[in-house]
Amino acid sequence: MKISKLVTLLSLSFSVILSSNCAFAGDVPTTPPNPCCGGGCNDYMTQLHSDFLLLGKTPSLTPAVYSGTCRHLGQYSPDRDHHAVVLLDQFVPEASPTLESARFSAILAFFAEKNEYAEWNLETARKEMSSYWVENGLIKYGDETYRVVINDENQNPVLAYWMRQNPITQELYFIYYSGHAMRSFCRLEKNALQ
Repeated sequence: MKISKLVTLLSLSFSVILSSNCAFAGDVPTTPPNPCCGGGCNDYMTQLHSDFLLLGKTPSLTPAVYSGTCRHLGQYSPDRDHHAVVLLDQFVPEASPTLESARFSAILAFFAEKNEYAEWNLETARKEMSSYWVENGLIKYGDETYRVVINDENQNPVLAYWMRQNPITQELYFIYYSGHAMRSFCRLEKNALQ
């Protein structure tokens, strides 16, 4: 499904979660609002959220590919491993790493038996990521967290992504809200081939 269609489909469901006590109203906050609100988080999710808050710092802006395991709360079983890949890159590849020129790109894969992104390097990720992210993957900063917000045509938030990085292990803690349908918890390793 194209990202633009996904944004349209999730617009209504995000409005529902925005009005609940488990989320936020108006601007998307700098850190994810209690992603385990309402229960249902398993140990993986609880630990990832804890690591995000206690260990995570602002991610490096040096271009890099991260991939690994995600668990989802809402639409799928919270005990099933899924996978994701995140590219943190510069809008102009030769640019020095600055927040103004940085862009985020992501792909979430569901029900794959293994992490098919583990061997991706920068060249592969730049080729495979949708051009949608060049315009819409603008990274915002606050509270040692990067966040990316995708809005619908009325500028209402539909998708929200938050990232922090463990400064020692370099793993990326990645929490994602897909409207009312799903909250995702991902622990992504920095791919070896960069």
